Amino acid sequence: MTNQSAQSTEALDSNFKPSLLFCYGIDKTPSFLKRILRLREDPILTPAEIIGYRLKLWGPHPALVSCEDSTPENPSIVKGVTYRVTTEAQLQRLKTYQGTNYIIEPLAIYEISSETGEKAEKQGGAFVWNSLPHLLRDWGNNP
Repeated sequence: MTNQSAQSTEALDSNFKPSLLFCYGIDKTPSFLKRILRLREDPILTPAEIIGYRLKLWGPHPALVSCEDSTPENPSIVKGVTYRVTTEAQLQRLKTYQGTNYIIEPLAIYEISSETGEKAEKQGGAFVWNSLPHLLRDWGNNP
């Protein structure tokens, strides 16, 4: 790595702010995140859910999409976990894995206490489908 590229990486890292990421599908498994993020230990994950979204399938892969018919009386809920992304390198690894069909969309995440079951609203993001809708198919009852 040249001095200039080392400085660019440092500049990226100095602007990076740790953020909460909602994970669903295989992304919510500790072994997957540990491998993709090159972590030495299992990641700390917190049960969570988001409202106003649903899962569809792109081939065998889950794709998170906005759910237009979600209402307060009949909310569309997706369950998953949260992970705190702490470095620019982690974020880039996740973006590389997800590819260009997904973007990180800011959203409200409800973390669920494993001790009390209480929900705490937090701001974070999730990888949301950002490609052609006709490539997706329904995923039954949305696990």
